[in-house]
This record gives sequence, structure tokens and C-alpha cells, in this order.
Amino acid sequence: MKPSARRSPLFLTVALTLALPLAALPADAQTQTQKPPASAKPSTAKPSTAKPSTAKPSTAKPAAPEPAKAPAPPPPQDVRFKSVYTNGEMKTESVAYIKGARERFEFQDMVLLKQPDQKRTIQISKSANTYLVSPDGMPAPGIPGAAPAAPPKPPGVIMVATTIVDTSERKAAFGQQARHVKMMIDKQPMAGACDTSKQRIETDGWYIDNPPSIANRPSPTEQTPPSPDGCTDQIQATSNGDPKVLGFPIAYTTTLTGDDGKPVVSTMEVTEFEATTLDPALFEIPGGFNAVMNIRDLSKALSDANEAKLVAANAAPPAAPAPKTAGVVRIAVPEFTNKTQQTVDTRALRQRLISDLAEAKFEALPMPAATPADLQKRAGEMGADFVLFAEVSELKVNKPGAFGGLMKAAGGVAGGRAGVAGAAAGAAAGAAGGPPKETTESSIAVKLVQPDGKQRLSTTTKGKDGSGFSLKSGLGIAKYAGGMYLGMMAGPMMFSKMAGAGAFSNMGGMGMLGNPMLYRMQGAGMTGLGKGMGMDATAGAAAYLMQNAMTMDNLGGFVGVPGQGPSYDESLGEAVQNAAKAVQKSLEKK
Repeated sequence: MKPSARRSPLFLTVALTLALPLAALPADAQTQTQKPPASAKPSTAKPSTAKPSTAKPSTAKPAAPEPAKAPAPPPPQDVRFKSVYTNGEMKTESVAYIKGARERFEFQDMVLLKQPDQKRTIQISKSANTYLVSPDGMPAPGIPGAAPAAPPKPPGVIMVATTIVDTSERKAAFGQQARHVKMMIDKQPMAGACDTSKQRIETDGWYIDNPPSIANRPSPTEQTPPSPDGCTDQIQATSNGDPKVLGFPIAYTTTLTGDDGKPVVSTMEVTEFEATTLDPALFEIPGGFNAVMNIRDLSKALSDANEAKLVAANAAPPAAPAPKTAGVVRIAVPEFTNKTQQTVDTRALRQRLISDLAEAKFEALPMPAATPADLQKRAGEMGADFVLFAEVSELKVNKPGAFGGLMKAAGGVAGGRAGVAGAAAGAAAGAAGGPPKETTESSIAVKLVQPDGKQRLSTTTKGKDGSGFSLKSGLGIAKYAGGMYLGMMAGPMMFSKMAGAGAFSNMGGMGMLGNPMLYRMQGAGMTGLGKGMGMDATAGAAAYLMQNAMTMDNLGGFVGVPGQGPSYDESLGEAVQNAAKAVQKSLEKK
């Protein structure tokens, strides 16, 4: 081996030590370590004398990122709508609010709250500053001292057949597509039914989809409420047609045909409808209101409030009288006076007389109690042709006897209860050999006087048990119950207009708004069709109020407390009817 090829370990170690740092440098750095060529001259450039920059660094903050957009709020779930009901020339308005399962209905002075979460319904009178709480599914609170109701008849069976026809006609309404649907409900009682009337309802209406507050609520579980006489028939309903075309009614015309074959037509139209978010306080009892314990106390509070309105109107400066209908006699009817020692509901008698006069085609206006001279002066300012003064002059009880007891049972009043329930109780007492009931006679002195004092009529009309009159027979329900509640809802002056328009000549006269039987029938016809399909919630609320009025009617109450002492309802009712007939006969004479 040549000497030049051999390297000692020490040489290798030194070479590696020098080469490794050099290899780690970049290529241009490596070239700087090489010797410059011989011809290259060293640089004569002077070092830089530039001073370092004194500019301050930027303090501007970076732009903030745009915030993420919040998700759109869900659409409102609550509903507010206004409905107008029309029967002939008479119009009635109401406003309804629905929030979840809770509902609020406003009828002039009266407000009805439904709180199914608490299983109760609340009636509120704003003018009387009073409310009544009624537990759902339970009888109305009883009146202290009232006699117990007679046992109800065994229930029968009523067949209700519903036919639904979609006309395929559509139109835009309240931002939705409304469907034109016709429906017919036929009611046929079977043998043994408590309600023996046959009826047919034909409805021509427009419907939109149920709002979420109605569509999302659970199916109703409540049963059909009992009729005023305590009897509840079993409803067997059948249907033909697609119930999905129904929904929330925004307009309809209803034609009711009863046993007499005479059609009664009424219409409903929703004039305002909005989905919104409602204040929960709307569905609570307002603060500062007084609670009453039963229907009778509520009725008295309402009566007192409306009488205060009449007194205020009577004391106000005279205004131009309302226009009169050509050929119609206007009669002012003050509150009855009472000459007897018995406690008499003189305001209820006045309302009954107004209804009887309206049935005879007179325009009757209520007036508060005052002196005859003041009443005649005010009647002239109201444009009245006459003032009708009425006084309860005598209430007489006949000693019981076999014949009297039979008359009592046949007349339908027993122990202070009027109508079917009273008749059943009286007949049952007679069949069981019980003591015969007392019979009554009533007398009313009436005077028909012109505002200038000239007298047209002076007479005394009478009534007695056994005449067949009952607050629940014929026009009794419409006149007494309708007078008590619709008069309270609309006020006394509006009531007189309603009566003058024939609103109480038939229980169907107010259509769905004033006829609880009609609403119950329609409800039965729609049983099982779906959650609230086709049902008019406002009419249901009005039907509830009317049902309570009929319950009050069932308790009686022209004289004293029902169940305490003899009932004069039948004899006083006939005497009032005869007073209206006497006025009519007197004015027919030239």
C-alpha cells in the first residue's frame, strides 16, 4: 500500500470535525468561506450610518368577526279573533282569545274564562266587579236552602247523523286557503228519549286549518252536559264524508228546522283573525274582583250592575230619542212595585213583561224605579208613546186538596221547581201517596198611561197554578234565561232591541250564539270527527252561559228563595202574560 493511501484515525476524526459544521451551512454561506480569486479587490464600501426607525408599531385592533345570526323565532301560537253573529237586523259581536288549552271569550260586559288545566270555568262581570268559579264536570254550586232537584228521568237514545260535502270551491282568507263545505246534521230521538224534538241543521260554511293552539290540544273528554230538567240522553252519532275538510269556521249560515217545520236562519262571520302572542294574564281572574258562590248570587250582582246603569241613564241630561220603527208603539216599562209582604224579584218580572210585549210586536224599553211623574217625564224624553206601570197586588196560597194537588203536578211546579222536573216530582209525590202541594194565585195591577198623564188602560190581571204555564214551556226558556243572561251581556237597552227583533220568539232565534241545545246538537254531530273540527268555540261559550241561565231557571225564583215556601212562578208568569195581552187588546182599539 502506498503511504499516501493510508490515513490515521486521528486524521479522520479531525476531518469529520471540520466537515460537519460546514455541511450544515447553506450553500451561499459555504461559498463565503472560500478564498476570493487573486484579482478580487477588497470592498471599500463604508458601513451604513442610517439610524434605526423610530416609528411606533400600529395599535389598530383587528376587525371583529361578524356575529352569528340568531335563529328565526317560531311563529306565534296564540290566536285572537272577532266574530259577528246576525239574525235578521240584530247583530251581536264577541272577541275570543286562545292560548294553549286556555280560552277567553268577551261578550260585552261578560267574560268567560276556560281553564282546563285547572278543570274549571270562570264567569266574570266587569260592571259588577264579580266572578263565579264553576268546576268542570260538576253540577253548579247549589243555592242555600233550595229544595233538591227531582230525580232525572232514565236516559234515552238520540240518533244524530252528520253528512259532510266538500264543494271543492276555495278562496284566500287570512293568509290561508279557505274551503267551502256544506254539512247537514239530522237529529231523531228514539222512543223513551227525554228530548223528543226532531231537528235538522244545515250549515253552509267556509273553513281554514285549525290554528296550532287548537290543533295541538288533546282531544276533549267532557261529556254532553245534562239538559235543564236533569235528563241526559245517550247520543249515537254517525257520519258520512271527510271530516278533514272541516277546521276553523270563519263564516257560515245555519238553517235550523224544528218540529214546527219553520226554518230559523242565522249567520256568523269572523271579521278579525290574527296569530299572535298573548299575555297569560288575560286568562286569569283579574285582581280586585269579588267572588260569589252560586249562580243566584251572580245573577243578583249582574242585576244590580245593570240597574245602576239604568239609573245613571235616567239621571243623565235628555238626549235625542232613538229613531222609532214606523207603525211600532214604544212602551216604557219601569221596575214593578210590590204591595205584598213577600219578597218578589221585581226586576225579573219587568224583564219578563218586556219579552211578552216584544212578542206582541211592541218596542218595550226598561226603566228604573222612580216616582210616576218622573217616569212619565223621562218616557216622553225617550220618545215613548206610553208608560206601563205594574204592581204585584196579591199573592195567595190555596189550602191543599186532592184536586189542587193534581193541578200542581199537571202544571209542572212542585216545591218551588218549575217545568218538567217539577211535574215529575209532583206526579211522583201523588203516586206515592204524599201530601198534596199548595197552589197559588197571583194578581198584578197594571196602568197604561201616556207621558202627558192621560190614562189608556187600568186593570188587574190574574194567574194561578194549573194553567200549564212554566218558565220552561213555550217561550219560557228564551224569555227568562235569555232575558237574564243576554240582557246582562248586552245591557238592558240592547236586550230590548234584541227582544224587539224577535230574538226570543224561538230558541233558535239567535242561532248558535243563543241556543245551547243547538250547540249541543252540533257538538254531538261532530263527535269523533277530530280535534275541534268545525266547532264554533264562541258559540260554545255563549251556550255555556245560556245553559247556566237555564239552570237558574230550573231553580225558580220570582218570589223568595227556591224551595222555601210555595212557588209563585207559575201563577205570576201567567199574570204577566195576561198583562201583556191586556195592553195589546187595549191598543188595538181605536
